[in-house]
Amino acid sequence: MKVLAVENNAELLKLLSHLLEKEGFEVHTATGGAEALQKFANVKPDIACLDVLLDDMSGYDICREIRRADADMPVLLITSKSRATDISEGMAAGATEYIVKPFDLMGITALMHKTAQTCLARRNSAALAEYFDFGELRVYPARLLAQRDGVEIALSLRDTELLKMFFAHKDQPLETEALAPYCWQSQGKVDAKAVEWQVGQLRKKIEADAANPALIRNAGTGYVFG
Repeated sequence: MKVLAVENNAELLKLLSHLLEKEGFEVHTATGGAEALQKFANVKPDIACLDVLLDDMSGYDICREIRRADADMPVLLITSKSRATDISEGMAAGATEYIVKPFDLMGITALMHKTAQTCLARRNSAALAEYFDFGELRVYPARLLAQRDGVEIALSLRDTELLKMFFAHKDQPLETEALAPYCWQSQGKVDAKAVEWQVGQLRKKIEADAANPALIRNAGTGYVFG
């Protein structure tokens, strides 16, 4: 799922990009309005995260241009402008959400999870009912969640792709090389430690006892489901 992230603060843009990439989003960045609209036209993102204070164009104006092309795409304004009049202007421009800096990382992650669910439902509502059983879990890929005994477990896009990969290769050990494309690539590099970290994060969510995993087990230098 593609996200257009627009921010003129290089450090904040890097932080936001890393946060979204960890969750499994494909992030395309821009630091100005003209560049943002060009990437919007070329990339055709599923979600836009826009700063308001840009050098050449306001985030409000970018939002209005996006709305002329796509009435439904989620647009999140992330800005330091916090007055009631600013928020009203942003919502009037067509923003789906208005987030005031400094933002909470866990809050942004939860909001992006909810937004991704909306995008998946918009893309294919019939897929919302599709599931597969992963041990005692029931996994709903298009809803980005799993259920155990009726209790819902939120999954990221990356979690869901990993579970689909393991399910498709049940009882077959998967080595680092096979799992690497589904793991977060810090500076374009995925090694055994990165895969171990990603699997560990997934285990914390889905295993009844992450210290003694029963669903995704170690198998030699890799992992296996089943």
